Amino acid sequence: EVAQEDRVRLALNGIASHHAGLLPVWKNLVEECFQEGLIKVVTATETLAAGINMPARSTVITSLSKRTSDGINSLTSNELRQMSGRAGRRGKDTVGHAVMMRSRWEGAPEAFTIVIQEPDPLKSKFSP
Repeated sequence: EVAQEDRVRLALNGIASHHAGLLPVWKNLVEECFQEGLIKVVTATETLAAGINMPARSTVITSLSKRTSDGINSLTSNELRQMSGRAGRRGKDTVGHAVMMRSRWEGAPEAFTIVIQEPDPLKSKFSP
């Protein structure tokens, strides 16, 4: 089933999610509707920030850590920059807003530590 009733209801109200667990046809629909302004709010994992062109007026980063195969790890400087860099649409906005949420386990000191880190060197996964 491509679209569950609750997902359709949310999408009709301008809200959708985007993550690896969704069927490609639904993710493509969410991307197209967001780019056309039909969907106003997309909840997503960091992979959305790295993979496709979906700039937003604002981004909200709800956690400064993520679950990996090695356990729970802090976001890297590059991951945080990539996600926050989605805020502000080229040619449409003069400014973008990135908001980092505080949690019981993460706050200003953790955010500051990630923000001031030098970016990691980029490593291409493509081979000639």
